Amino acid sequence: MLGSARHPPGEKVSILLPALLEALRLRGELSGEEACRLLLKLERVPSNLSRALLEAALAGDGRFLLTDEGSIRLRPPSPSRSWRLDAAVYTVLDLETTGGAAATDRILEVGAVEVEGTRLGREYTTLLDPGVPIPIFIATMTGISDSMVMSAPSFSAIAESLVEFLGESVLVAHNLPFDRGFLNRELARCLGWRISNESLCTVRLGRRLLPQLPDRRLDTVADYYGIPITDRHRALGDARATARILVRFLEDLKDRGIQRIDQLEAFLSGEEKKRVEGRITGKRPRRARRPSRANAES
Repeated sequence: MLGSARHPPGEKVSILLPALLEALRLRGELSGEEACRLLLKLERVPSNLSRALLEAALAGDGRFLLTDEGSIRLRPPSPSRSWRLDAAVYTVLDLETTGGAAATDRILEVGAVEVEGTRLGREYTTLLDPGVPIPIFIATMTGISDSMVMSAPSFSAIAESLVEFLGESVLVAHNLPFDRGFLNRELARCLGWRISNESLCTVRLGRRLLPQLPDRRLDTVADYYGIPITDRHRALGDARATARILVRFLEDLKDRGIQRIDQLEAFLSGEEKKRVEGRITGKRPRRARRPSRANAES
Protein backbone atom coordinates (compact mmCIF):
# COMPACT_ATOMS: atom_id res chain seq x y z
CA MET A 1 0.00 0.00 0.00
CA LEU A 2 1.23 3.44 -0.84
CA GLY A 3 0.76 5.42 2.31
CA SER A 4 1.84 8.78 3.69
CA ALA A 5 5.34 9.92 4.57
CA ARG A 6 6.91 13.24 5.47
CA HIS A 7 8.53 13.73 2.07
CA PRO A 8 7.66 12.19 -1.27
CA PRO A 9 10.42 10.68 -3.39
CA GLY A 10 12.47 13.22 -5.32
CA GLU A 11 14.35 13.11 -8.61
CA LYS A 12 16.63 15.15 -10.84
CA VAL A 13 15.02 18.38 -12.01
CA SER A 14 14.22 18.37 -15.74
CA ILE A 15 11.34 19.41 -17.98
CA LEU A 16 12.56 17.22 -20.86
CA LEU A 17 11.84 13.74 -19.55
CA PRO A 18 8.08 12.92 -19.62
CA ALA A 19 7.99 11.98 -23.32
CA LEU A 20 11.09 9.81 -22.94
CA LEU A 21 9.61 8.05 -19.92
CA GLU A 22 6.37 7.38 -21.79
CA ALA A 23 8.20 6.01 -24.82
CA LEU A 24 10.39 3.70 -22.74
CA ARG A 25 7.39 2.37 -20.85
CA LEU A 26 5.81 1.44 -24.17
CA ARG A 27 8.89 0.29 -26.12
CA GLY A 28 11.08 -1.07 -23.36
CA GLU A 29 14.31 0.16 -24.98
CA LEU A 30 15.39 2.91 -27.40
CA SER A 31 18.57 3.46 -29.33
CA GLY A 32 20.65 6.43 -28.27
CA GLU A 33 19.73 8.23 -31.48
CA GLU A 34 15.99 7.68 -30.92
CA ALA A 35 16.23 8.85 -27.33
CA CYS A 36 18.09 12.03 -28.31
CA ARG A 37 15.59 12.72 -31.06
CA LEU A 38 12.74 12.50 -28.56
CA LEU A 39 14.46 14.11 -25.59
CA LEU A 40 16.30 16.94 -27.32
CA LYS A 41 13.96 17.51 -30.28
CA LEU A 42 16.81 16.93 -32.75
CA GLU A 43 16.04 15.40 -36.13
CA ARG A 44 19.47 13.79 -36.51
CA VAL A 45 22.05 12.94 -33.88
CA PRO A 46 25.44 11.42 -34.76
CA SER A 47 25.70 8.01 -33.11
CA ASN A 48 29.08 8.89 -31.62
CA LEU A 49 27.51 11.85 -29.78
CA SER A 50 24.25 10.33 -28.55
CA ARG A 51 25.68 8.63 -25.47
CA ALA A 52 27.51 11.77 -24.31
CA LEU A 53 24.36 13.84 -24.80
CA LEU A 54 22.23 11.35 -22.86
CA GLU A 55 24.76 11.09 -20.03
CA ALA A 56 24.73 14.88 -19.68
CA ALA A 57 20.93 15.09 -19.79
CA LEU A 58 20.26 12.15 -17.45
CA ALA A 59 23.18 12.34 -15.03
CA GLY A 60 22.07 11.39 -11.56
CA ASP A 61 18.59 10.23 -12.60
CA GLY A 62 18.29 6.71 -11.26
CA ARG A 63 15.28 5.78 -13.37
CA PHE A 64 17.34 5.28 -16.53
CA LEU A 65 19.98 2.79 -17.62
CA LEU A 66 22.44 3.43 -20.48
CA THR A 67 23.69 0.14 -21.89
CA ASP A 68 27.19 -0.57 -23.17
CA GLU A 69 25.74 -0.65 -26.68
CA GLY A 70 24.48 2.92 -26.32
CA SER A 71 20.78 2.20 -25.95
CA ILE A 72 18.64 3.37 -23.05
CA ARG A 73 16.04 1.60 -20.94
CA LEU A 74 14.27 2.04 -17.63
CA ARG A 75 15.66 0.38 -14.56
CA PRO A 76 13.78 -2.81 -13.64
CA PRO A 77 10.69 -1.93 -11.60
CA SER A 78 10.64 -2.65 -7.92
CA PRO A 79 8.02 -5.05 -6.52
CA SER A 80 5.98 -2.03 -5.40
CA ARG A 81 5.31 -1.28 -9.09
CA SER A 82 2.58 -3.95 -8.88
CA TRP A 83 0.65 -2.11 -6.18
CA ARG A 84 -3.09 -2.61 -6.05
CA LEU A 85 -5.29 0.24 -7.16
CA ASP A 86 -7.81 -0.33 -4.36
CA ALA A 87 -5.10 -0.33 -1.67
CA ALA A 88 -3.41 2.93 -2.61
CA VAL A 89 -3.79 6.37 -1.08
CA TYR A 90 -4.35 9.05 -3.72
CA THR A 91 -3.97 12.82 -3.56
CA VAL A 92 -6.06 14.63 -6.17
CA LEU A 93 -4.44 17.97 -6.98
CA ASP A 94 -5.80 21.02 -8.79
CA LEU A 95 -3.96 24.29 -9.36
CA GLU A 96 -5.22 27.65 -10.51
CA THR A 97 -2.49 29.61 -12.28
CA THR A 98 -1.82 32.96 -13.91
CA GLY A 99 -1.51 31.27 -17.32
CA GLY A 100 -0.62 28.07 -19.12
CA ALA A 101 3.19 28.16 -19.18
CA ALA A 102 4.91 26.67 -16.13
CA ALA A 103 8.19 28.36 -17.07
CA THR A 104 6.79 31.88 -16.82
CA ASP A 105 3.42 31.75 -15.06
CA ARG A 106 2.74 31.19 -11.36
CA ILE A 107 0.35 29.28 -9.12
CA LEU A 108 -2.57 31.26 -7.68
CA GLU A 109 -4.33 28.60 -5.65
CA VAL A 110 -3.79 25.02 -4.52
CA GLY A 111 -6.52 22.49 -3.82
CA ALA A 112 -5.91 18.86 -2.87
CA VAL A 113 -8.16 16.03 -1.70
CA GLU A 114 -7.05 12.70 -0.28
CA VAL A 115 -8.80 9.56 -1.55
CA GLU A 116 -8.48 6.15 0.07
CA GLY A 117 -10.61 3.36 -1.34
CA THR A 118 -13.88 5.05 -2.23
CA ARG A 119 -13.69 7.61 0.57
CA LEU A 120 -12.69 11.25 0.21
CA GLY A 121 -10.64 12.32 3.21
CA ARG A 122 -8.36 15.19 4.20
CA GLU A 123 -8.27 18.40 2.20
CA TYR A 124 -5.63 21.05 1.61
CA THR A 125 -6.29 24.45 0.10
CA THR A 126 -4.75 27.90 0.06
CA LEU A 127 -4.58 31.00 -2.08
CA LEU A 128 -1.07 32.06 -3.07
CA ASP A 129 0.53 35.38 -3.88
CA PRO A 130 1.98 34.78 -7.36
CA GLY A 131 4.19 37.83 -7.17
CA VAL A 132 2.84 39.09 -10.50
CA PRO A 133 -0.44 40.79 -11.51
CA ILE A 134 -3.31 38.41 -12.27
CA PRO A 135 -4.38 38.71 -15.93
CA ILE A 136 -7.92 39.96 -16.40
CA PHE A 137 -9.13 36.81 -18.15
CA ILE A 138 -7.78 34.62 -15.32
CA ALA A 139 -9.42 36.83 -12.70
CA THR A 140 -12.70 36.67 -14.61
CA MET A 141 -12.57 32.89 -14.99
CA THR A 142 -11.54 32.04 -11.42
CA GLY A 143 -12.94 34.97 -9.47
CA ILE A 144 -9.51 35.40 -7.85
CA SER A 145 -8.42 39.03 -7.80
CA ASP A 146 -5.16 40.76 -6.92
CA SER A 147 -6.70 42.03 -3.69
CA MET A 148 -7.58 38.47 -2.62
CA VAL A 149 -3.96 37.28 -2.85
CA MET A 150 -2.32 40.44 -1.54
CA SER A 151 -1.84 38.95 1.93
CA ALA A 152 -1.67 35.30 0.83
CA PRO A 153 1.54 33.29 1.35
CA SER A 154 4.04 32.69 -1.44
CA PHE A 155 4.50 29.18 -2.78
CA SER A 156 7.85 28.86 -1.00
CA ALA A 157 6.07 29.50 2.31
CA ILE A 158 3.71 26.54 1.85
CA ALA A 159 5.95 24.19 -0.15
CA GLU A 160 6.95 22.02 2.81
CA SER A 161 3.39 21.66 4.12
CA LEU A 162 2.08 20.75 0.67
CA VAL A 163 4.85 18.18 0.16
CA GLU A 164 4.06 16.73 3.58
CA PHE A 165 0.36 16.49 2.70
CA LEU A 166 1.22 14.68 -0.52
CA GLY A 167 3.62 12.26 1.16
CA GLU A 168 4.10 9.06 -0.85
CA SER A 169 0.53 9.00 -2.11
CA VAL A 170 -0.36 8.60 -5.78
CA LEU A 171 -0.64 12.03 -7.40
CA VAL A 172 -3.81 12.45 -9.48
CA ALA A 173 -4.93 15.41 -11.59
CA HIS A 174 -7.26 16.16 -14.48
CA ASN A 175 -4.63 16.86 -17.15
CA LEU A 176 -1.76 15.68 -14.98
CA PRO A 177 1.11 17.13 -17.07
CA PHE A 178 -0.23 20.64 -16.47
CA ASP A 179 -0.61 20.44 -12.68
CA ARG A 180 2.48 18.30 -12.10
CA GLY A 181 4.50 20.56 -14.40
CA PHE A 182 3.56 23.68 -12.42
CA LEU A 183 4.09 21.93 -9.08
CA ASN A 184 7.52 20.62 -10.00
CA ARG A 185 8.58 23.93 -11.50
CA GLU A 186 7.73 25.75 -8.27
CA LEU A 187 9.39 23.05 -6.14
CA ALA A 188 12.50 23.34 -8.29
CA ARG A 189 12.57 27.10 -7.77
CA CYS A 190 12.28 27.04 -4.00
CA LEU A 191 13.58 23.60 -2.94
CA GLY A 192 15.78 22.54 -5.84
CA TRP A 193 14.09 19.22 -6.46
CA ARG A 194 10.86 17.73 -7.82
CA ILE A 195 8.47 15.00 -6.74
CA SER A 196 8.47 11.61 -8.44
CA ASN A 197 5.38 10.07 -6.87
CA GLU A 198 3.40 7.46 -8.73
CA SER A 199 0.74 9.32 -10.68
CA LEU A 200 -2.50 9.00 -12.65
CA CYS A 201 -4.17 11.37 -15.08
CA THR A 202 -7.97 11.34 -15.16
CA VAL A 203 -7.97 12.77 -18.70
CA ARG A 204 -5.84 9.83 -19.83
CA LEU A 205 -8.11 7.40 -17.97
CA GLY A 206 -11.17 9.05 -19.46
CA ARG A 207 -9.93 8.57 -23.02
CA ARG A 208 -9.91 4.80 -22.49
CA LEU A 209 -12.88 4.40 -20.15
CA LEU A 210 -15.23 6.89 -21.81
CA PRO A 211 -14.38 6.88 -25.53
CA GLN A 212 -18.01 7.68 -26.41
CA LEU A 213 -17.84 11.19 -24.93
CA PRO A 214 -17.11 14.12 -27.27
CA ASP A 215 -14.21 15.21 -25.03
CA ARG A 216 -12.81 14.59 -21.57
CA ARG A 217 -13.20 18.08 -20.14
CA LEU A 218 -13.85 18.10 -16.41
CA ASP A 219 -17.37 19.44 -16.96
CA THR A 220 -18.15 16.77 -19.57
CA VAL A 221 -16.98 13.84 -17.43
CA ALA A 222 -18.60 15.18 -14.27
CA ASP A 223 -21.89 15.67 -16.12
CA TYR A 224 -21.72 12.11 -17.45
CA TYR A 225 -21.49 10.74 -13.91
CA GLY A 226 -23.93 13.25 -12.43
CA ILE A 227 -21.22 14.80 -10.27
CA PRO A 228 -21.88 18.45 -9.37
CA ILE A 229 -18.97 20.89 -9.44
CA THR A 230 -19.18 23.56 -6.78
CA ASP A 231 -16.87 26.54 -7.32
CA ARG A 232 -15.78 25.66 -10.85
CA HIS A 233 -12.32 26.98 -11.70
CA ARG A 234 -11.42 27.17 -8.03
CA ALA A 235 -8.76 24.71 -6.94
CA LEU A 236 -10.59 22.88 -4.16
CA GLY A 237 -13.89 22.73 -6.02
CA ASP A 238 -12.26 21.20 -9.09
CA ALA A 239 -10.16 18.84 -6.95
CA ARG A 240 -13.26 17.54 -5.17
CA ALA A 241 -15.01 16.87 -8.48
CA THR A 242 -11.91 15.15 -9.89
CA ALA A 243 -11.66 13.01 -6.74
CA ARG A 244 -15.23 11.79 -7.22
CA ILE A 245 -14.49 11.07 -10.89
CA LEU A 246 -11.41 9.09 -9.81
CA VAL A 247 -13.56 6.94 -7.54
CA ARG A 248 -15.92 6.17 -10.42
CA PHE A 249 -12.99 5.33 -12.68
CA LEU A 250 -11.50 2.97 -10.09
CA GLU A 251 -14.85 1.19 -9.78
CA ASP A 252 -15.04 0.85 -13.56
CA LEU A 253 -11.49 -0.53 -13.72
CA LYS A 254 -12.30 -3.08 -11.02
CA ASP A 255 -15.34 -4.22 -13.01
CA ARG A 256 -13.00 -4.78 -15.98
CA GLY A 257 -10.68 -6.93 -13.87
CA ILE A 258 -7.96 -4.27 -13.71
CA GLN A 259 -6.73 -4.29 -10.14
CA ARG A 260 -2.99 -3.47 -10.26
CA ILE A 261 -1.01 -0.56 -11.64
CA ASP A 262 0.89 -2.77 -14.11
CA GLN A 263 -2.45 -4.00 -15.50
CA LEU A 264 -3.66 -0.41 -15.76
CA GLU A 265 -0.54 0.73 -17.61
CA ALA A 266 -0.96 -2.11 -20.10
CA PHE A 267 -4.61 -1.13 -20.58
CA LEU A 268 -3.72 2.52 -21.17
CA SER A 269 -0.64 1.88 -23.28
CA GLY A 270 -2.42 -0.11 -25.97
CA GLU A 271 -4.27 2.99 -27.13
CA GLU A 272 -1.21 5.24 -27.05
CA LYS A 273 1.48 3.09 -28.63
CA LYS A 274 0.97 4.27 -32.22
CA ARG A 275 1.00 7.93 -31.20
CA VAL A 276 4.29 7.56 -29.33
CA GLU A 277 5.81 5.52 -32.16
CA GLY A 278 5.06 8.43 -34.47
CA ARG A 279 6.86 10.87 -32.20
CA ILE A 280 9.93 8.61 -32.00
CA THR A 281 10.26 7.98 -35.72
CA GLY A 282 9.16 11.44 -36.80
CA LYS A 283 6.42 9.93 -38.97
CA ARG A 284 3.00 11.46 -38.70
CA PRO A 285 0.05 9.10 -38.20
CA ARG A 286 -2.13 8.68 -41.27
CA ARG A 287 -5.14 10.96 -41.11
CA ALA A 288 -8.65 9.63 -41.22
CA ARG A 289 -10.80 10.66 -44.17
CA ARG A 290 -13.12 12.64 -41.94
CA PRO A 291 -11.03 14.04 -39.10
CA SER A 292 -12.99 15.18 -36.09
CA ARG A 293 -12.47 18.58 -34.51
CA ALA A 294 -9.89 18.50 -31.73
CA ASN A 295 -11.17 19.17 -28.24
CA ALA A 296 -9.27 20.58 -25.29
CA GLU A 297 -9.53 18.19 -22.38
CA SER A 298 -8.59 20.12 -19.30
